[in-house]
Amino acid sequence: MKTWNLKGMQDNITDALRLELPDHAVVSVVGAGGKTSLIFAWARQLADSGKKVIVTTTTHMRHPDSPSVETFDPYIDVVSLIQNVGDPTDLSCSSINAALDAHGLIFVASTDSDHPNKVRKPSNEILQHIYESADVVLIEADGSRHKPFKWPEEWEPVIPDCTDVTVCVAGLSSYRKNTQDVMYCADEVPDNIYRNTVDETFMRAVLASPDGGAKGFRGEYRVFLNQADDEKLQAVARKLQKMLAVSGIQSAWGSMLPVTDEPRIAVILEAAGNSIRFGSNKLLHVMDNGRPMISGVLDAVRPINCYKKIIVTQYDEVSALTPDYDVIINDRPDLGISHSMQLGIDAADDADAYMFCVCDQPGLTSASIEALIDAYKKGTAGIISLAWQGKMCNPKIFSSCYRDELMALSGDVGGRQIISAHRDDILLVEAGCVEETMDIDSLDNL
Repeated sequence: MKTWNLKGMQDNITDALRLELPDHAVVSVVGAGGKTSLIFAWARQLADSGKKVIVTTTTHMRHPDSPSVETFDPYIDVVSLIQNVGDPTDLSCSSINAALDAHGLIFVASTDSDHPNKVRKPSNEILQHIYESADVVLIEADGSRHKPFKWPEEWEPVIPDCTDVTVCVAGLSSYRKNTQDVMYCADEVPDNIYRNTVDETFMRAVLASPDGGAKGFRGEYRVFLNQADDEKLQAVARKLQKMLAVSGIQSAWGSMLPVTDEPRIAVILEAAGNSIRFGSNKLLHVMDNGRPMISGVLDAVRPINCYKKIIVTQYDEVSALTPDYDVIINDRPDLGISHSMQLGIDAADDADAYMFCVCDQPGLTSASIEALIDAYKKGTAGIISLAWQGKMCNPKIFSSCYRDELMALSGDVGGRQIISAHRDDILLVEAGCVEETMDIDSLDNL
């Protein structure tokens, strides 16, 4: 499982939630959208770190022997001790201790005669022993009937008084969906909070409400935004986390799906302009070093390890200089920079992000390009821009979550509109020197 917070990708869920768990910690997990998956992923991480971990419930959980593949996956390699209803002697404190010593991670629950595919909380005696014997107890303390988002019913959640941390889970698969379709107990949401569609404002209000996600919490309160399965939902998670932080709520986000450590970044060089400032194509103007001006950017990009290297141009002479790039011909340069950007995006296929470079910036270095890519990999922002003394300049990286907005641009505007609309999702990376950030017109005037 991959997890992030505002500081970027984290090694484990505990760090992502910025927790320092006490001895014999009790953690209650409530909400909807992947509680069980989160609990078992977290339990494995804790057990791998040397902790003795018990997973249990105060309500109901899926039975580890359920035939559903989706249900069974979280329980793989977990020893289960199931207490049979009506026979409290078949599970003892000593058997729990022995299993915990032998395996480090166990699951303890009782059978549910009314629901054979589910288990329920063990006896109060067993629960009390669990709280005292494990290093960490992870409790599923809520239900949601497979909905990704939740408002609690009157009797929910069931959080033990001894809980040190309460974590509310929210599934980002509910984002932009009809509230009635994706939210458990949607009709109980107060009118002053309710929205017909699940968006960031609605999610923040529910998760921060003392009658909603934070209802009855014990100890420290945290939010985990689950199902951040693609770039768009990760951008939503980043925005929502900042909104929660304003309310004093710390949170993290993550995905149970395989997420590659290396995002696929396409570097797109824009070389289709009509400028003839030097009496001909300025990109081919011979500099003091005896090489055409465009060579500076080409040389800076060439050693970069990235998903694709694309150059968009109208010039055969430029194409001849870039046999190692994917060359895209722009036969409508009159449509402006936006058209070149869109041709590059189309050529980037399923890239996770796009870095746009202008080709009249001869001082640009590979070090600055790598710094931009490293900043993007941390996952803290969807727009990364090179800067000098806090002022944005080129190049810029845009997450593919902004693809639709980029493709809707027109004229000679670049990404300014998108930057203006998403200033809370921008990270600046300082260049090594001012000359790196200057185009040829600025350099010529020095």
